[in-house]
Amino acid sequence: MREVLAPEVVPFMATKTTLVDLSHTLEDCILRNRLPSVIFTGFQESSHWRAETQRYLELANIASAVCIFAGGIPPSPEEQHIAVTLEPSDPLRQEWFLLILTEWFCALLCGLDNQLPAATEADRSFETLLTFQPEAIAQALDVLIPTVNRYRPDRAIELEQARQRFPPRAPAGPYLTQIVAEIVSHMQRRNDQQRQLMRDMQALNEQQRTLEETIAQLAAPVVPLLEGVLLMPLIGNIDSRRAQQVMEHLLTGIAERAADVAIIDITGVPFVDTAVTNYLLQTIRAARLLGTQVIVTGIRAPIAQTMVNLGINLGDVITRNTLREGIEAALAVLGYEIRRTEADKDR
Repeated sequence: MREVLAPEVVPFMATKTTLVDLSHTLEDCILRNRLPSVIFTGFQESSHWRAETQRYLELANIASAVCIFAGGIPPSPEEQHIAVTLEPSDPLRQEWFLLILTEWFCALLCGLDNQLPAATEADRSFETLLTFQPEAIAQALDVLIPTVNRYRPDRAIELEQARQRFPPRAPAGPYLTQIVAEIVSHMQRRNDQQRQLMRDMQALNEQQRTLEETIAQLAAPVVPLLEGVLLMPLIGNIDSRRAQQVMEHLLTGIAERAADVAIIDITGVPFVDTAVTNYLLQTIRAARLLGTQVIVTGIRAPIAQTMVNLGINLGDVITRNTLREGIEAALAVLGYEIRRTEADKDR
């Protein structure tokens, strides 16, 4: 079709879904107005015919002739259509087309499968031609009619008579207006769906950001222990992103509560690398600028060995082995100490 019609008709790219929508628009004009007509239609696979048997039976009750080109025999009574079963090597088997002849307009829609990978059958792309030009449609008929003569010589005369009754002609205004209006309506529905999809995606993105913020807060919680003392217990792996969140949440907590001491407990952290340690040191320095002393607890032997091997020196940072020792150190910084009462000694 492309070779016959070019350069009179400029092709465009369309998915199989779009081809089906366009073909339904043309067919609906026949069905809605009950227009006597001749219809030529071709599919890559006969399964498409099986999916739309009822639609083409309705068309067959209105049209003077319906000629179906397919790789198999359509499951419909022979008297309802002219079946042209194409050989596997026939190039028309790669074509998806619909040609309509009426007393008021003629139309041709055809698509050539690009044979490109697609996520679904509906997403397959086709090089598509759509025209209402009588001259171009006459050229297409010069391809289709000989094909019918070759495969179905018993029905060729019947089809030729139907063609003579409905020669290609320029479209009448009212029917062309109906078709264009329906195409525009399809476009508007697609645009509305696309806008709604964009709104839904924006809402999902907002929900995802909220969820990420909640997860970030849970991943780096700031817990007030005593007046002037904050605790940030860390559990699980810490990457650079989470280390940045740790810094931001701790500094925010210090500023909001005017904390004098902050304890960072890394007992539940299995691994600490250079990047994470650098973030930790930056957090400690930033906290000091806010007038807060930071105590790091839970540095286990493997992590301590890793820090030594990496040449990381915590310097004057207060460190303790356990969280309990860290709390005691925090109280000492504030001038408090923990003592057992006489009642506790008697127990």
